[in-house]
Amino acid sequence: FGSRRSRDPSADSARSQTAMTGMKRSTRAMLLIGAMGALYSQAFLSSSGRRTVISGGLLGALGLSESAKAADFLGIPSIPGPFEMKPQDAVVIGDANDAKIKEARKKVEDLQKQAEDALDKLEKDPQADLSYMITDFGIGELRLATNAINDIMDDKTAAATQRWQRLMIQAKYQWELDVPFPTTKRGEQRPRGDKRNDRIKVSLKRYIDGSKELLQFF
Repeated sequence: FGSRRSRDPSADSARSQTAMTGMKRSTRAMLLIGAMGALYSQAFLSSSGRRTVISGGLLGALGLSESAKAADFLGIPSIPGPFEMKPQDAVVIGDANDAKIKEARKKVEDLQKQAEDALDKLEKDPQADLSYMITDFGIGELRLATNAINDIMDDKTAAATQRWQRLMIQAKYQWELDVPFPTTKRGEQRPRGDKRNDRIKVSLKRYIDGSKELLQFF
């Protein structure tokens, strides 16, 4: 009879640990995919969910993506997106003291103050009239002001400021949809519901957060 080769316990242990690590990674990946799928499914099952996906992006609103939250929960390292940058890393190549840029900054600050005041009013009175915030060229004015800020940045920094610009515009668009009081078929005005007010608050907070981030770049 030939002699049998003895098994190396240390080698078996290493192979077992490698297999377990692979299984854990696969499990985390599957859980993350499942979490993202559930979020999209929930969004499309309700009209409010569809509204969120279309106007603001379910997973992209102000960088607080549900996928990132799921990754943190599952212990998966968070990787910055291609358009994300810390304000302290910004490279300004234009003249931030130019009159046009100062005017643009003041416009962004004024719109942020307006949003902060509106949020405060809504907290105190859920039926506060915020229709004054909706103007014919409101989003256009915001876009022009933030475009001026984008123009004084280098390409990489501009990609980051443009991200905040887009998210601010999305938030403003969302609250402009919800701020008006609902009306009946006869044109009779009705109070805003709790869910409608909650959407307004979320949009205002997202806008304010985005504005604060943008203003830190210069």
